[in-house]
Amino acid sequence: MADREFNFGPGNPDPGVFPTHELGQAAQRVIARLGPELAHYPDQLGLPELRAVAAERFARNHGVRPPLEDIVITNGAMQGLILSAQALAQRGDSVVMEEFEYGGTIRVFKQYDLRLLGVPVDDDGMRMDALADILEREKPAFIYTTASYQNPTGTTLPLERRQQLLALARAHKLPIVEDDTYGDISFVPLGQRAIYAMAEPGEVVYIGSFSKILGPGLRLGFFLAAPPLHAQLMAWKIDGGTSALSQMIAAEYFRDNLWEHVEEGRGSVKDKRNILLDALEAEFSGVEGMHWTRPDGGLFVWIKLPDTLDRTRLRELATAHGIMYATGQAFHALDQDVPYLRLAFGWIEREDIPTGVRLLAQCVREAMPAPVA
Repeated sequence: MADREFNFGPGNPDPGVFPTHELGQAAQRVIARLGPELAHYPDQLGLPELRAVAAERFARNHGVRPPLEDIVITNGAMQGLILSAQALAQRGDSVVMEEFEYGGTIRVFKQYDLRLLGVPVDDDGMRMDALADILEREKPAFIYTTASYQNPTGTTLPLERRQQLLALARAHKLPIVEDDTYGDISFVPLGQRAIYAMAEPGEVVYIGSFSKILGPGLRLGFFLAAPPLHAQLMAWKIDGGTSALSQMIAAEYFRDNLWEHVEEGRGSVKDKRNILLDALEAEFSGVEGMHWTRPDGGLFVWIKLPDTLDRTRLRELATAHGIMYATGQAFHALDQDVPYLRLAFGWIEREDIPTGVRLLAQCVREAMPAPVA
């Protein structure tokens, strides 16, 4: 058992910027002012004040203010994904997605017996030539993409690929489900508009989250969808509504603190990203067959490992040193054991990053095959 933990595993925001005191004050204010409303079931669309926050965020980030009636607050972004799978596909259908994708997304699609069609990715995200080839052979229920700061690769689709994706979806009459969970965590000015903002109404379901700028424990997300997609998803939202108390507290806090809080969170995780990239360069720059992404946003660095490295041995050594990370297999659409790992940098303490990477480098060297004499 290691004496110290280096947790690069969870894709959580920096706990150091969680506004504990401010949220407590917001809770006191809204309970005093709106407490009796908690005796009723929540509005199925969500609290108007929090939907307005979602509209403001989208307008500032993407230049288009969506109608309030198109915005639905969900129990975390994951509920938007579940509703999309329920509404847009039937068991046995296929769905197109990046070859590497968040494990929770993969589990949702598999739970609904959807066949996963993984599209190869490069440094600019999903390859449109490969997507076109798949769509010539297959008829999926929809296309799913994390177009900005993708989990786990950290890649972002450039404008040309976003346009190509829309054109392919239109040509094959397919809806797009755009997951923008990490869209607010940008370290440079946002260079790309959401696909939703580029599309015609009814072509895209947009999924957003409050978890990555506040905390997953609040279980607050949202989706944007114009008719007819909006009605299709709402037909499956039979949960009695998202927690009114959580919505009230978040809306009260964000009323005066939204952009200040977003900027504080961005700055904190950007600093951690820089420390991580510096440590990787210092420890791994000479390792043949090893390279990594340098994301402009999000919470992850995606690392290609040498093909000859014993990945089982690496995991054993890392665990013995208290190092936690996510394996490449956890993100592969077909569950293949691929030579990658993901390091998340939001949750770990910044002072633990250099030591954690140094120990990981030691583990990598020990897990490599002995040189041939």
